[in-house]
Amino acid sequence: MSLLRNAILGTWELESFVARDAATGDLRHPLGERPRGLILYTEDGFMSAQLAPQADADTEISAYIAYSGPFHLDEQSSSVRHDMQMATMPELLHQPQIRQVHLEAGLLILSASTTEADRTTVSTLTWRRPSVLKE
Repeated sequence: MSLLRNAILGTWELESFVARDAATGDLRHPLGERPRGLILYTEDGFMSAQLAPQADADTEISAYIAYSGPFHLDEQSSSVRHDMQMATMPELLHQPQIRQVHLEAGLLILSASTTEADRTTVSTLTWRRPSVLKE
């Protein structure tokens, strides 16, 4: 098994989600300043991700993103391809989702560029291993 694959296996908790306009450098936080989320990579080659804006325990989640399916790592390009089988956003099902992978000081950083209407946005999601509460 590859080193990168071994390193990303398991559960990660969303720390930040930032979208940067490539031309202007302007930053947006699509799910707010403190989003919630989990991404899981399993040994048998599947992944699952759920993302939502921060909400109190009594608050209904208004914008929820979930997707899952097989994943494939490319060690040479340090990228992961998510092949969605299920998604709350139907557009994710139409083509593989490629993310650049960077591991840094216990963080998993996934990034991707998208271009729409001559505007390129670089989205970066930073994940960390969750601390498990012991009962």
